[in-house]
Amino acid sequence: MLLLIDLLSWKTWTVPLIGAFIGWITNWLAIKMLFHPRKPIKVLFITFQGIFPKNKPRIAEKLGTIVQRDLINFDDINDRLQDPDALNNFKEEIALRVDNAIRDRIEKNAFLDAIIPDQLIQSIHKTIVDEIEANLPQVIKSSMSKIEEKLDIHTIVKNKVEQFSDEKLEQLLLDITSKEFTFIEIIGAVLGFIIGIIQLIISAL
Repeated sequence: MLLLIDLLSWKTWTVPLIGAFIGWITNWLAIKMLFHPRKPIKVLFITFQGIFPKNKPRIAEKLGTIVQRDLINFDDINDRLQDPDALNNFKEEIALRVDNAIRDRIEKNAFLDAIIPDQLIQSIHKTIVDEIEANLPQVIKSSMSKIEEKLDIHTIVKNKVEQFSDEKLEQLLLDITSKEFTFIEIIGAVLGFIIGIIQLIISAL
């Protein structure tokens, strides 16, 4: 009976509730300290600054390396462009533009329009399209090589991240990880509560 009264007493649950609060506030502060303070604050001989603002240049460098190495692979892009369906789409689009260009040039010249038969236009069109189709894979491969040489993905990503304001970087990371951060806060409260219960049990023994 006394045990039941103790369990129903609000004083009994003070320790677990305090433990839950401490667990939650500790994790909440830890998450906040990832981003704050944004500017270095010196207290005596210790300088405080949020982990992400402090390490933004290093984070930008790492992200640039990861994106270039693992996310944007020019060999994969080249393989996709060399896919038969992609090549066929290229061929159809080029064929349409070539046909329109030839007919547009001829129709603008009344003399050529009068003497050049449609059969010749179709023959010229077919010759050009066949030549493009035969050389298109090599043209794509060569173009991708030149793009890869000139397009420094690492530097582009690095510079972009470095230019982010601390507020924008925080918002970007929170947009991605807000649910996980909330879960960490809840876990802190749950663990604090459990530790408080364990303390009660130990003190009751």
